Amino acid sequence: MEIVLAAVRPDSPDGLTALRAYAGELARRWPEKAPEPSWSEDFLADDPLAFAPPLGVFVVAKQGDRVVGCAGLRFEGADVPPGAGEIKRMWVDPGTRGHGVGRRLLAHLTDLARETGLRRLVLDTADDLTEARALYASEGFVETEPYNANPYAHHWFSRDLW
Repeated sequence: MEIVLAAVRPDSPDGLTALRAYAGELARRWPEKAPEPSWSEDFLADDPLAFAPPLGVFVVAKQGDRVVGCAGLRFEGADVPPGAGEIKRMWVDPGTRGHGVGRRLLAHLTDLARETGLRRLVLDTADDLTEARALYASEGFVETEPYNANPYAHHWFSRDLW
């Protein structure tokens, strides 16, 4: 079945489904840092509309009625460098990994960033998210100095768009 990408509000049913799945996966990977059940709800309550227009865009990947991935692009924010957009909340359902969904989401957000005139993309990720780090490197992102104080991040990346 075809996978379709669509921009949604993060507080829409599909947006919340994706963000809950993303938070749930992080909680499973990091039980000492992200104890359930309160961590996921606290995570969802932290600036829930940071990816809603005009501040950004949130994209879900759907296979039929099922949400199988997501990623957000923030256009502005206290810790986003000037002229850059920040990719956050990138997640692909474990059963769908290996089929290019993450690559499609990243390419889509890169195109949107260019269309809005951004000169650079930045992102951060955790040490144990090796699949994500490999994807970012294969798409031209290079490891850089930290641009924020995210307590879960161990690696920071950037990519010039022009």
